[in-house]
Parts: sequence; C-alpha cells; structure tokens
Amino acid sequence: MLRATLLSATLLFTAAAVRAAEPVRIGITTVLSGPTADRGQSEQYGAQLALDQINEAGGVLGRPIEAFYADNACKLDVGIPGTKRLIEQAHVPVLIGALCTPVTHAILPVVQAAKVPLVIATSAGQDFVDASGAGGNDYAFKTIPSEVDIARGLVRWLKTQGLKSVAVTATEILLAGFADFPTLLQRLKVGAPDVLLTSLGGASAGFFKAYEASGWTVPVSGRVDFAAALGAVSPGFRAAGGLSGLSGIAVFSTLVDRPGVRDFVAAYQAHYGLVPTQRSFFVYEATYLVVDAIRRAGVDEPAAIEAALKTTTMESRLGGAMLRMSTIMRIRRCLCWGCGRGRWEWWRRSRGGSADCTLSTFSRNEVCEMGLDVWQRLQASPGNSGATAILEEGGGITFPG
Repeated sequence: MLRATLLSATLLFTAAAVRAAEPVRIGITTVLSGPTADRGQSEQYGAQLALDQINEAGGVLGRPIEAFYADNACKLDVGIPGTKRLIEQAHVPVLIGALCTPVTHAILPVVQAAKVPLVIATSAGQDFVDASGAGGNDYAFKTIPSEVDIARGLVRWLKTQGLKSVAVTATEILLAGFADFPTLLQRLKVGAPDVLLTSLGGASAGFFKAYEASGWTVPVSGRVDFAAALGAVSPGFRAAGGLSGLSGIAVFSTLVDRPGVRDFVAAYQAHYGLVPTQRSFFVYEATYLVVDAIRRAGVDEPAAIEAALKTTTMESRLGGAMLRMSTIMRIRRCLCWGCGRGRWEWWRRSRGGSADCTLSTFSRNEVCEMGLDVWQRLQASPGNSGATAILEEGGGITFPG
C-alpha cells in the first residue's frame, strides 16, 4: 500500500512538472500564402518579436509562451478549418487574427461556439464593433481603431483648422475604372470647399496629376498615398509648395516620437533588418495584451482569459488606453500629419469616448519625404461623389440633399 501511495505521488509530481514545462499556447491566424503573404509575414514578425521579449523576461505563469500559426490564405475555405485546427487540435485558449477581413468575419461564429476569445488586431471594420459585445459575440475583442473612429478623428482635427466645409471623393463612390479627374475637380471646385478629402488608393497618381494641371490650390487631406502624390506631380510644382497643404491620417507610423514606439521600431529593425509595418505593430501589441490577460487570469484557460480581457487596463505604446466598450477594446488614437507644416499632431480620444482629444506636437516634417501610406478608409456616403460635406458642431459629416 505504501509502495502504491509513493508511486501515485511520484506520478502526480511528474505530471505537474511536465505541465509546468509545457509552453503556454496562443493561436494566430493570418495570411501566409498567396499574393498578400508579405502582410501576414509582417504580423508573424511582430508576434514573434513580442514572444521573444516576453520569454527572455521569464515567460508567463512560470512557463515559456509559444505561438501556433494557421495560414488562412485570405480564403474562407482555408481560414475556417485552419481556425478550427488551432482550437481543436492545437488547443489554443486564445486567438489573434485574422488580417483578412472576410476571414475575420467568417471565424467569429467559430470562436463564439468554441468559447475561445479572439483579439482582432488588424481588421478595422466598424461592423466588427457592431456585432460584438453585449447582445452579440462575447468572445470578440478589437484593438485597432475602427473606420468610424478614424473618420471621426480626422473630422475633429480638420475642425481645429477652422474649416467649414469639405468636398469628398473616394474610389468607393466612383465608378470602376474612373479616370476623368479633370472634370471631377472642376465639379468639386464649384462648391468652393475649404479642403478636399480623398480616399483614392490606386487612382491617386491620376488624381494628383490632374490636381496640378487644374491650378486649384485647395488643401487635400484624407486617405492620402504620399508616395503616389509626390511621384505624380512635377518637381517644380512640389518645389513651389503645390503640396504644402497635403495632410493625411493614420493609426501608426514609425516616426511617432514616443518611447514605446521608438523601442519597438529599434527592436524590430535589430531583429529583422526591416522597417516595421502597421500590421507588425498591432499584432506585437495584441500579443502583449493577450499575455497580460493570461498573467492576470492565472491560468491559460479560455474562460479565464476572456474575463481578463474584459478588464484590461493595458496602455498602448502610442499613448492611448485600450478601452473596454462592453466586451470591445479599441485603441482610441489616430495620427494626423501635414506636409509643409513642420509638425506632427497626435490625437488621443479620452476615456469618455466623445470628449475632447488630447493634442501633442512633434517635429516630424520629414514624414512627407518618406512616402508613407495612410491605411484606413474614410467613411464616404455612396452616391455623393463631388458633393460638399458639412462639418457640424457635433463632429459628424453630413451631405446636403
């Protein structure tokens, strides 16, 4: 009997030791194949950098932490079963993903049914916010600002510039293949707006060529592809200050002069010899967020991690808090910059959600020389191409008629 008792105790001790040595697992679904695989790779790099730093500092719960990846290829028939494998075979208690918006949508019911929390780090759609939280998917958490957050941030910044009206044009409200920008600019000019908001993507070069030829000096802002804008106009136009009123909005840039961002950029470049992308940064932060939740939960079990995520007080390296809106967490900050103004202006929405923003100014005029993209879509009203939009006191955008 004594021998049996000693044997049982030994087996229990051995099992506990093996359990203690096992890594804590997190699952990451992203795009690792296909034409946009480089984007998923940048997410993978951001996550791995965070994990390396965390493990060097001792891991979590006294154990190392390890990421299990599932390539979703930005395809539903790949992303859904890949997510199920992470949950059912790799037994991950928490997920980060999925980069590709359609896949993110498709796996929401999967994580809800499995009761495994998902941190949405790089899908910016407002519909993820609307579908989550109380009365919706209790296992979806969102850290990147939504498109509505970003549009509101831009409107608030524009209001500080003393503007009364804007003209809006975007690829989303133009017919496919549209290229008659000279005529479009003439139509927009009739309304005499104070600023022209654009979201043109691949049509940016054609637009800015027409902008130079039009002789119109209205400032341009919105989702601006700075590289395309600078490359489309003539050197003489640029030297004469033709783009001095150009500004844009983004949620991240490597030029943000804050200690946490500087440290991240330096570590990423030392690790990979590359400049980090927005996706790298947001998955890096999401990894730290998840590990913080596991640490506070005290166990690596889905229910405990989900409860810990709901009460997070973790600060972003960009300076804003990861807020809890029901079960939705969003980093409430965006960046507004301007060419020729000699400054960076950084906004962080306060905890009140609709209260005033906090402004910090940084000397980063060189952003205009870097050709950085603005990653987020402005909210544009369908069918209003060329219409003048009014900035109302409440901060919203409305379209006459």
